[in-house]
Parts: sequence; structure tokens; C-alpha cells
Amino acid sequence: MNPTSIPRFPGVPDLLLERYLCDELSAEEALRVEEAARVSPELSAHLRERRAEKAAFALVRPFGPVRERLAPPRQSRWRGLWRWSLPVLVLGVGLTAVVPRLIALEEVERVRVRGGLTARVLVKRGDVVFEQGPGVVLRPGDRVRVEVEDVAGGALYVLALSERGRVTPLQGFEITGGALSMAPGRWVLPGSLELDAAPEQEALVVVLASDSQDAPSPEVVQRWLEHAAREPDFPPSPMPLPGTRHAVRVLPKELP
Repeated sequence: MNPTSIPRFPGVPDLLLERYLCDELSAEEALRVEEAARVSPELSAHLRERRAEKAAFALVRPFGPVRERLAPPRQSRWRGLWRWSLPVLVLGVGLTAVVPRLIALEEVERVRVRGGLTARVLVKRGDVVFEQGPGVVLRPGDRVRVEVEDVAGGALYVLALSERGRVTPLQGFEITGGALSMAPGRWVLPGSLELDAAPEQEALVVVLASDSQDAPSPEVVQRWLEHAAREPDFPPSPMPLPGTRHAVRVLPKELP
């Protein structure tokens, strides 16, 4: 797997471009990007291409489900029971064994929706963009990007893992450009990876750590995955690292 970054432009960092495309910049910062694009045909063409990619990604992964997860929970309908008349309250006594059960199920569902880290692989093959899902086999030369979704956010790390046990830091480490911090929601990470023709299977491991003082360091995260890579099976099933949550995405690839 060959890590390849989005083309760099003098004075305009990659992350600034991503935030510009996501409408996350202040007016002053956005003006800085637009002025740079006016004097750089390469940057202007790059922004047009990225907008087209984002439009394709939006068709694959609409934001609606994420918005529903981030929305505050609706008021429980059971509160209306207290305003019912006495005869209905008498009937409600017979339902006391049912109502707590329904409320408990609602709470379980709310916890399930709020928890968990999701990582998706978005593939560009020629002019076609699609999500890598079950049964999809990738080819050498495919370019992939990682989309991460989480309702809490935190410090983000991305690592590549080969079936031979090789661990390669990709994002969030000092040697890869520094720390990455993700806000709650969904984020298509800057940069892309190009699959090579190496005769081995590979996987991406995404780790999200809380921003608290006791969150593990990048070095601890890498050692944790290196230890898990000693397992005979691929991909490994590492035990959760305290203070983090993780997701493993295998990149099934055509082999010679």
C-alpha cells in the first residue's frame, strides 16, 4: 500500500482545503483559500475535482442517518400518563409490568445508537467512486479514502496492517504529519492510499482515543497493534485498548 497525499499547494495545507470543502472555515480563512485558487490553476482544478468526489461520496453515504443519531432524543410519550384521569390511571396500574419494559428497550436502543466507531472505505477506480463493501475485491492502482463516523470524536489514528504482521502508521502520528482530532459526526479523512501489487492482503485499523489526559499515546497505540499482529489469523481480533475504540477494515485485493 502506497500512502499518497492530496497534492500540496504552497501556503494552503491539505487540512485547510478539507475544512474549506466542508464549509468549516471562517470567512477570512475561506477567502485565503479562494485567493490562492484564483492565482493557481492547479489548485482551482483540484478543488473542482474534490467537489465532484464529495458529491459522489454524498450519494454513497447520505448524512441523514448521522443527523438523526446526533439529534437529541424525543420526549418520552409515557410522561403523558401523569395527566390522565383517575379511571385511566387505574388501568395504568395493570400496565406497570409493561411500561418499564418498553422504556428499558428505548434506553437500550439509545445507548446502542450513541456508541461505536464506524470506518468505511471509499474507492476511486478511474472515474468511478464507490464504497468497498462485502464481496468487493480491490485492484492494484485503486485509490482509497477512509470515512470515519463517531458521535463522540477524539484523537484519531489510522494504521495499515499486512497479513505478514507489518504495521505502518498512516495518520495521527508525528511521523505522518502530527495529531488528528475528530469532532463528533462524520469525516472523510484527508489524503488517500493507492493499493500496490504486493502479493499480500492488507487491512486498515482506525483507533479513536478520548481527549482526556489518560488517553494512550501514539506509541502505545502502535505497540498495541504490533502485539495483535502476532496472532496467526488475519485480520487479528485485538482486545480493546483501554481508553479507545477501534475498527478494522480488510482490503481484499486481487492477488497474482
